[in-house]
Amino acid sequence: MRRYLSRRLVYVVSLLISALFLVYALSVAGDVRKDVVKEYFAHKEFLFYLKNLPLRTKAPATEEALVSLLSKHGLEPQKVFRTESGVEVQLKDIPWSVVPDLVKSLEDRFEVVSFSAVDNTGKGIFEVRMVVR
Repeated sequence: MRRYLSRRLVYVVSLLISALFLVYALSVAGDVRKDVVKEYFAHKEFLFYLKNLPLRTKAPATEEALVSLLSKHGLEPQKVFRTESGVEVQLKDIPWSVVPDLVKSLEDRFEVVSFSAVDNTGKGIFEVRMVVR
């Protein structure tokens, strides 16, 4: 039986294919390295800005401040009283559309210790109990 490919030709072709694969792999590895370095420096920049961010201090919560904040949202608190952990507020019949705005404005001004909103009716009308410092 006659050979169509010589051993030397097989070695040369396999060497060329290996060289092409190596060149392609090195170019892809270089692109991956550039992407990793870019992400690393973006992360380091984020940490730098986070470290140098000025701290926001929030005012301590008082009954009057909470009542005025709730009245801006059109809410009338059922009970407002001071406890050991802060100022506790209880609200009834709060529509679902008011709750997200209320939580955002509370977190912007005060430290929210606990917040619970329960809908026992299934109609989107909540009973809210919160403790704020």
